[in-house]
Amino acid sequence: MNTKQKGNRFERNCSRMLSLWWTNGKRDDAIWRSASSGALTTVGKGRYLAHTGDFAATDGEAELLFKHVIIEAKRGYNRYSVQDLLDVSWKSSAKNPIWQMYTKLGTTCHEQGKLGLLLWKRDRRELLAFVRGNPAFPGWGEALRVERYPLRLIGPDCVYLYGMAWEQFQLNVSADRVKSLLTLPGASSAPTPLNPAP
Repeated sequence: MNTKQKGNRFERNCSRMLSLWWTNGKRDDAIWRSASSGALTTVGKGRYLAHTGDFAATDGEAELLFKHVIIEAKRGYNRYSVQDLLDVSWKSSAKNPIWQMYTKLGTTCHEQGKLGLLLWKRDRRELLAFVRGNPAFPGWGEALRVERYPLRLIGPDCVYLYGMAWEQFQLNVSADRVKSLLTLPGASSAPTPLNPAP
């Protein structure tokens, strides 16, 4: 199986896991790989914001999540770790794929005024979930205040990054709690994308 096939299979598995988490185990198809896994955003220059990221809602049940959250999935990069977000030198950051994946997600979140969720799995390691905060959504961090507090880092753009194993995420971060926070009046009115589509 080549790298592309492994990546596609990984994204399909993530789609099912995300669906089961969001629907409290009722469905495994509410979320699926987006068309071109995020490439439409670049091609359309902002006209296809609903397809930003690697995943999209397949029906109305998951639309709320993608209205506010961009989700990316990465597989591999076995030579790197989360520490590479902290002690990477500015001179070598362009060559560091961990820095690149985080800053790419951060830039897109900033442009569109959304939160970010990065799923990353190194070979023969656990799947990790990293949540990128946004000052306009203080409740996102509140939803992650679990009994075993997750790793909290200050990322390259001085925004908090919460990280934990996916198993801990799905057990401790309630989808219902996230839904209630995303439907608050402040969440529906803000933030506004910095570069809205024409």
